[in-house]
Amino acid sequence: MSGTLIRNTCMLLLIFVSVVHTSFGQEAVLSLEQIQMEVQKNYPLVKGKELLQRQNDLNLENIRTNYLPQLYANGKMSYQSDVTSSPLSGTNSFGAPKDQYSLNLDVEQLIYNGGRTKSQMKLNEISTEIDIQNVEVKMFALRERVNDAFFSILLLRQSKSILKEKKKTVLASLHQVSSAVKSGMMAVANQKVLESEVLLINQQMEELDAAEKSAFESLAELMNRASEFDIQNNSSEVDNVKQLIKYDDLNERPEYKLYSDQRLLLDEKIELEKKNRMPIITAFGQFGYGQPGYNQLSDEFDSYYMLGARLSWNIFDWKASRRNQRKFNIQKEIIDTQESSFKKNQLVDLKKELNNISKFEILISKDDAIVELKEEVVRSSESQLENGIITSSDYLEELNKEVQAKLNREYHQIQLSQSIAEYKRILGKTEIR
Repeated sequence: MSGTLIRNTCMLLLIFVSVVHTSFGQEAVLSLEQIQMEVQKNYPLVKGKELLQRQNDLNLENIRTNYLPQLYANGKMSYQSDVTSSPLSGTNSFGAPKDQYSLNLDVEQLIYNGGRTKSQMKLNEISTEIDIQNVEVKMFALRERVNDAFFSILLLRQSKSILKEKKKTVLASLHQVSSAVKSGMMAVANQKVLESEVLLINQQMEELDAAEKSAFESLAELMNRASEFDIQNNSSEVDNVKQLIKYDDLNERPEYKLYSDQRLLLDEKIELEKKNRMPIITAFGQFGYGQPGYNQLSDEFDSYYMLGARLSWNIFDWKASRRNQRKFNIQKEIIDTQESSFKKNQLVDLKKELNNISKFEILISKDDAIVELKEEVVRSSESQLENGIITSSDYLEELNKEVQAKLNREYHQIQLSQSIAEYKRILGKTEIR
């Protein structure tokens, strides 16, 4: 009984190790959406948002100190040629000494400043939001680079797949032609043409492999991923595209929030200009020790203090504040024109991709018929080559036309998916629902 238990335990351990090994050895297969998410999560710029927020917190702490009492320590030592004295005592007149010393502690507490401090805090927060939104705009721009690399890999893979099929066909024809050459039924030149075509295909495959590796490395760098991964062929359903095509929801792009935040910042600057016209009231106190004290007719060291309130008000600033407010309103109008220009370009790009989607739909509807006809021509050419009616060059010309037709069909499918992905990106969406 114990032996059976040991055997069962060993079997479970072997299964567990096998599953773990398989799971760790299997490379991840990522969709376009998953890659986009990893880029948005791991790209170095993302860390900048946290740093900007920490910077904002420090700035706010500094601004809040305006509400706290301000302490200043100062001291003075001087000698002057003459001082105020009293002549009432004749030759024994008394007054302040010519050498004077003082050590003071000044305290100042803000009572009212028209809301300047709150406005400065709000300005700092909006400025930070703008900086963070600038990062978001830059991060969103990476989506186009991801799309380009992702779909270039799909195009390269389809090209390799069709080239492999072509190579297989050429090798089969080469085998038959080689036999015909050995029997003297066909010229050697026909064999050489096919052999050179095989070498050319191998060369093209190596170029495609290098280009695919480069595209994968670009994606890996953008995702900050060191481990191996593969991509998923996620061809978008064209039927769902029509539901996506709406121009009434353009504001999902991060640029629109950036424009909005910039206007908010200017509004707050206008408010601060108004508050700068308000008076400032502070309480103050001075505590000190020196010779003389506040009694200038004494030559003794003494302690002293003063308490009071102070009013400061710039009554007339020669309309500088009004001019600044007009300047900020002009800047808001400039932002409005930038937003309008961006929206116009966005609509132009959306219509361009929409036209591309329609174009590729039409091309795809014709591709199958074209490929079918080219395959019939190649089959006929194969038979003619075997019977010595045409040369290998004639056969390869027809075969290349068939390969190009298949490439066109695959290209149009992938280009359709890329146009759909670009349409989503331009619109500001991350997925079709």
